[in-house]
Formats: sequence, C-alpha cells, structure tokens
Amino acid sequence: MTKNVIISLAGLQYMSEEEDAPIEVINFGQYYKRGEKHYLMYEETGENGVATRCRIKISGNELELQKRDRLNTRLLFIPGEEYLTQYETPYGSLLVGVATRSLELLEEEEFLCATLKYGLEINNEKAGDCTLVLKVQSCEQQA
Repeated sequence: MTKNVIISLAGLQYMSEEEDAPIEVINFGQYYKRGEKHYLMYEETGENGVATRCRIKISGNELELQKRDRLNTRLLFIPGEEYLTQYETPYGSLLVGVATRSLELLEEEEFLCATLKYGLEINNEKAGDCTLVLKVQSCEQQA
C-alpha cells in the first residue's frame, strides 16, 4: 500500500431507547507498516476548528486509537477484554469503558479493512453496542 491513503471510519451505535446513531468520517492520511503492525496517521478537525492528530495502530488482534491535541485520548480494543480510560473533553472528564467483542481484519495489497464490535459505557452507564468499520485505500486507487 502507498504511504498516502484515504481513511474511512464508519460506525453505528445501537442505543436501547433512542435512534441508532450512524457516523462516517473520511480523511486523507498516511499509512506505514512495520513488521506485522499497521499504522495510520491523520488529522480530524473538530467543531471548534482545532485539528486533532490521530493515530491508529493495528497489531495482531488489537486496535489502538490515539487522539492528540490539547486533550489526549487513548482507546484500546482487544477482543474478550474490557478497557477503561479517562476521556478528556473541553467540558470535563468522562470515564469510558469499551468491551471488545470482535475484531476482523482483511488485508490486501492496496486495501485494508478492520471491523470492530464492542460495547460502550460512559461513567459506568451503558451507552450502547457499537460497530466500527475502518477502511484504508491507497490514494492512487481512487483516480
């Protein structure tokens, strides 16, 4: 895969009493592979116009998402395990828990797809069941 890639993050949160909450974010970014580890680097621009540096690392049966701006965030997804972290927001800190059910990875020469299913808790309250699909494609393949 080339260094310059298109990264698509599409997710769906299944909430108990509310409508499902779909999201999709598409960014240009960089891809690196070192050994068996895949690295993605890209920037997201928030509602306030401030850019957040993001890094996704996929290694074996593990996906790690880090966001770095003035507030740092790290989420770790390992099937069969729960991960707790303080999620810093401009409005205060939240205790976020993820219970990863599955992580499937499809790797081709110019394409990478990871499908993640997990439960989400915020401040010890169930927030929903989630699915996240990460697709990475070389920019040259879009032409």
